[in-house]
Amino acid sequence: MQREKSNKFIYFIILCINLLWGEIYSQTLKGYVTDTNNERLIGVSVLVKGTGDGTITDFDGQYVLNNLKEGEKIEFSYVGMQTKVFTYKGQKTLNVTLSENSELLEEVVVVGYGQQKKESVVGSITQAKGEDLLRAGNVTTVSEALTGIMPGVSTMQAAGQPGSTAANILIRGQSTWTDSSPLFVVDGVERDFNDLDPNEIESISVLKDASATAVYGVKAANGVILITTKQGAKGKTKINFSANFGIKSPTIDTDYITDYPTNLRHHNLALINENSFSKLHTQEEIARWEDPNRDMDYYSYTNFINYLLTNGQSQAYNLNISGGNDFVKYFTSFGYNYDGDIFDIKKQSEFDPRTYQKRYNWRSNLDFNLTKTTKFSVKLSGDVKDWNGNYITQGSNGGIAQGGENLARLYQFAMVGAPPITSDGLIGTEPNTPENPNYWAMMEKEGQWMRRSNRLYSDFILKQQIIKGLEFTAKLSYNYYRRYDSSIDAKPIYYHPNPDNTGYIQKDPLQLPESPRVNAEYLADYNKSLYYEFSLLYKNKIGKHDFSLLALMNRRKYQSKVSFPNLEESWVGRATYGYDNRYLFEFNGAYNGNENFAPGKRFGFFPSVALGWVVSEEKFIKDHLPELEFFKIRYSYGEIGSDRGLGGQRYSYLSTYSSYNSNVYYGEPVSGIGTVYVEGTPANVNNTWETAIKQNIGIEMTFLKSRLRGSVDLFNERREGILMQRNTVPYWFGNSAPKANLGKTKNHGIDIELKWNDKIGKVDYWFTGNMSLTENRIVFRDDAKSTPEYLRQAGKPIGWRSGLVDLGLYQNWDDIYNYPVSSYNTTGLIPGDLIYMDYTGDGIVDKNDWIPIKDPSYATKTYAFSLGFSYKGFSVSAMFNGMFGLSKYVSGAYLWEWDTTVQSGFMLHNNEQLDFWSPENPDASHPILHAEKHSHNQQTSTYCTQSSAFLRLRNLELKYSFRSLLKKKNFLMENIEVYANGQNLFTWSDLPDSFDPEANKLEVYPISKRFNFGFRLTL
Repeated sequence: MQREKSNKFIYFIILCINLLWGEIYSQTLKGYVTDTNNERLIGVSVLVKGTGDGTITDFDGQYVLNNLKEGEKIEFSYVGMQTKVFTYKGQKTLNVTLSENSELLEEVVVVGYGQQKKESVVGSITQAKGEDLLRAGNVTTVSEALTGIMPGVSTMQAAGQPGSTAANILIRGQSTWTDSSPLFVVDGVERDFNDLDPNEIESISVLKDASATAVYGVKAANGVILITTKQGAKGKTKINFSANFGIKSPTIDTDYITDYPTNLRHHNLALINENSFSKLHTQEEIARWEDPNRDMDYYSYTNFINYLLTNGQSQAYNLNISGGNDFVKYFTSFGYNYDGDIFDIKKQSEFDPRTYQKRYNWRSNLDFNLTKTTKFSVKLSGDVKDWNGNYITQGSNGGIAQGGENLARLYQFAMVGAPPITSDGLIGTEPNTPENPNYWAMMEKEGQWMRRSNRLYSDFILKQQIIKGLEFTAKLSYNYYRRYDSSIDAKPIYYHPNPDNTGYIQKDPLQLPESPRVNAEYLADYNKSLYYEFSLLYKNKIGKHDFSLLALMNRRKYQSKVSFPNLEESWVGRATYGYDNRYLFEFNGAYNGNENFAPGKRFGFFPSVALGWVVSEEKFIKDHLPELEFFKIRYSYGEIGSDRGLGGQRYSYLSTYSSYNSNVYYGEPVSGIGTVYVEGTPANVNNTWETAIKQNIGIEMTFLKSRLRGSVDLFNERREGILMQRNTVPYWFGNSAPKANLGKTKNHGIDIELKWNDKIGKVDYWFTGNMSLTENRIVFRDDAKSTPEYLRQAGKPIGWRSGLVDLGLYQNWDDIYNYPVSSYNTTGLIPGDLIYMDYTGDGIVDKNDWIPIKDPSYATKTYAFSLGFSYKGFSVSAMFNGMFGLSKYVSGAYLWEWDTTVQSGFMLHNNEQLDFWSPENPDASHPILHAEKHSHNQQTSTYCTQSSAFLRLRNLELKYSFRSLLKKKNFLMENIEVYANGQNLFTWSDLPDSFDPEANKLEVYPISKRFNFGFRLTL
């Protein structure tokens, strides 16, 4: 018993000693964490390794750790900084300075199926950051934000209708007359990128030459655009919120139609010119229209494009959260974008006819470190779009009017007599008109069209390090898209004035008021794709030898609605080698194809090789030209394919036949032929891809302590096997001309980029400029041997314009009799009409006199420059971009007074038409006025085709950041930015002000200039 008590006493003494020992040796450590500029860092992670204990620095950059024991390891980590680890030795204070992580700062370029250090890249690749896209303002598509920021990439926005504002993109001009659009790849998978939220994008890489694009083989001849979305980083949770509010208005002048009295007087002149005296307007009629007190219910003249266009609104919001730890890193984003109407249309009680689009974006990127050698990533994203429109905008081909569409008539028509809505609230129209002339009512009163779509992108990626330097990757991606359409039909009652303008008559006397009819929603579009990929990547460095090997295979299955699936398969290889960071070599190749090509032509091998020499790493350069900090020369050669020439036509290597029952009878006795079988378009049994043979030589350089950077690329391309319809098929062939892969073109040019960054006192400033010049020619397009040289396709630019050459205006009847005869003279020539060149000299102006007259309509020569400065928290930036070497056909609705759908057939414009020819004005810029369509003057010629070169102030932004102030005040937020920016603010062009030089033509939903105000918060 006594012994047991002794043991308990001993245990008690030992426990007390341990408690005392812990009290003595468990210490508290305090300190501050700063950067190399002695700025205190907020939110630095301070962890006691192996215990799970830790903290983060507060608003003063201070931390406190309790219950430390000597010998424990303390880790200090912060995003973008080098992690530091200290052994605790019992001290009370430890101040830590973290420096920037040089590995993180080293620029990395995203390439096909991987990443490379910029200094070792031998392909022609240009890259932009996601932040560059945000300077474009509140644009609704990524392609709009790309304008001007990268050399060799040209964008042109065809129209401005909400939901259809995406720009057309060309990389290094055009090398084919088939589809020239590049391949778009988002996070390694072929996808559309326009509906991404710019706040989700980490970087955009544009692959331009054979070395950069060869890994995509048969899809890459037009270039490749790679989009990489943001991922989380180890560190504290970071919250960003941005809000943008915008006002938008048309970039064009819409008041280009004269008042009606002026129109009537000039119509009389035109009628006199054509001896149509019986149709002249009386002075009494003109006086009634000039009377300021006239009854506007009967004497209105409505130019709808001017009447309806007004200011619109736009909004955009984004919330994203990112962060991570040793196990998981995350980036989550939610975005909303609203693009409103610029037509002055009101919401109705039973439906909404306004044209707008609402888009909701979401994304969740997760990266798990399952083990030290195993990583698993999940990327889920998508968008939901609600598009709303009306009778006119729903059928406007994305805002680009075609032919007699109602959107086109907005520019071609003015309603005479009745106003759009009378003082009594009646909806006005004109009597005896086959087409409804009240476009306001068609937009606002005839119903609503709705398109609701949703899209899902999902990626699952497993990366396993097998041994040091060898990594296996497996990727599975599933994507789908659905669109549902529905509509509401309304039938308003129209009224027109009675013959003596004393009242209104219902146009359709039998029509009764009725409620709008709701049409059921239906599945209008659906597609899905499944993609999987496996790869092995080996990277190692042995002494001065740096090399890597990539082997990859992938398959893609794409299906639209219920059509047969498209099947694609690729086998890809890459080998890179670098010696001493001076001599570089790279080989790329892809063996791929798809089932749309003819058997035996479905797969092909597309190789490339590239060499690089970093001259600045040579000792003699370092010794004698130390100012040359970086200078690299690179060259690439390779063959790439394009399957876009198929134009969506599948299995064209197969013959097709159709049948019908004939009503033809023959023979004795008479009997019917019965079923007749007819061969369709002849099969192209050798159907295959286009092949592009590309060469590129480029230099990259850095001078003056990295203040001046630049690059120059010279490129050359030959395109062969372009799919085309034969032109030299004999008449006795008995069918339409077959298609064949016979076309050939060539294209060459230069890309130049310069960047300057410097500082004067406390003012940082920068300038960036780029230019791309391209020239292409058709080499072969199956010209008939007898075709004159000037009419041959060969030797002309792709998309070349032909027409007659305008030599001026006939000044008198002698000119008409002495100049060559016009085969287009169906209504009679008079002095003041156009004179055309008789190019062939055969005495007749006809189709044989059409020669190349103007540049193509697409961009061949582009340039852009941007500049800006910052002082403390205030910054200003501006970007200009322009194009030259392109032309536009001036729409007849603008050019000719008789090209209109008004009842009188005459509508005078506030443009060159006012400077019309007359004996008193022989040097006029416009031909003599005509009251009827004039087939001679309307011919395509140098008169109606004009240069559409332009310079545009694309973006201007003023911004203020409160970061420094918030840090001093220990505020909860890390940063607050407020800004104002604008897009498409000013344009300088020789085109009339009623034309936007980028727009497809006059008759489009106008492109907008935007003024935005917003703020960005960071927690």
